[in-house]
Amino acid sequence: MPLLGREKVEFELKEGIKSRMNSNLKGVYLSGLGEIIAGTPSDEGLHRNSWFLSVGVISNATTESKSKAGASSIRQLAKMPKKVLGKKIFFTNNAPAITTLEYGGYPSPVAKGSYIKRSKSYEILSINGFSKQAPKGWVRSTIIAMQNKLRSL
Repeated sequence: MPLLGREKVEFELKEGIKSRMNSNLKGVYLSGLGEIIAGTPSDEGLHRNSWFLSVGVISNATTESKSKAGASSIRQLAKMPKKVLGKKIFFTNNAPAITTLEYGGYPSPVAKGSYIKRSKSYEILSINGFSKQAPKGWVRSTIIAMQNKLRSL
């Protein structure tokens, strides 16, 4: 006697679970990468706009865009493929001081600060070698949060 509904079970095992896992993984990626963009310290906006999403190979792209909101980087998230399972997805930033923003390295103590054209004065924008906007970096902590979210799925 044949099992009734066997086809549905087989489909669920093959495609349904894989489809849900793909959707969950893609959701974690989009949410986490959006947080990385939003957390990027922004003076003129260059570093926030320099995030590039690529599949399979690391991007060497750069930008001159200086939107404070990071519109160029947010548009990169649209390049996320529909199926992410089994793919190598890279999110890179080739801006000049991105590693200093994440790992620190600004002079400590600050002698004079950065010259701000608007106010025509100097302002101290870093403390203990880190940008005041991301005093302990932000990329590594966001990736750890993404890993924890994936483990909980």
